[in-house]
Amino acid sequence: MFTRINTYDLVFVLTAIAFNLLIVGIFVAYKNGWAKPAKVFGNLWLLLTIPFAVVFVRYLTEGKGPGIMVSFGLVFLYILVEFLLDKVLKFDFRQKWSTHAPYIVLEYIALYSLIHIAFDIDQTWGYLVSISFWILLASLIYVYWDQIKIRNKEKK
Repeated sequence: MFTRINTYDLVFVLTAIAFNLLIVGIFVAYKNGWAKPAKVFGNLWLLLTIPFAVVFVRYLTEGKGPGIMVSFGLVFLYILVEFLLDKVLKFDFRQKWSTHAPYIVLEYIALYSLIHIAFDIDQTWGYLVSISFWILLASLIYVYWDQIKIRNKEKK
């Protein structure tokens, strides 16, 4: 079932899964008004940049293909944008669709990039990262369920 995996690949896969699941934690904490856990999850999420950077440098020295390196770049870009908007500028970009939509596009490109890199490592690991992504999507349904129900009632 599982192929042999080197340490750096394992670090990447575990970090990618944690990346997705910490976003789930942030969503659930935010939905329930738990500001402190949301902040802790957010800070832990940002710290995942460190293992990603270690793996990125290793892959760079190994000469991984440009597709993998571009995927890493997109993940780092997403983390940078998140950090700058939320932590440095403290800009509430999620309130306006015109600023939130490009962010969402970048977020899903980064999430796809994690899946892409994981599948490059091994199909099984790719599916595991993909499952964590689907858990993230399910958490979005949980977060917005009240709004979905309200819209359905208004249409009737």
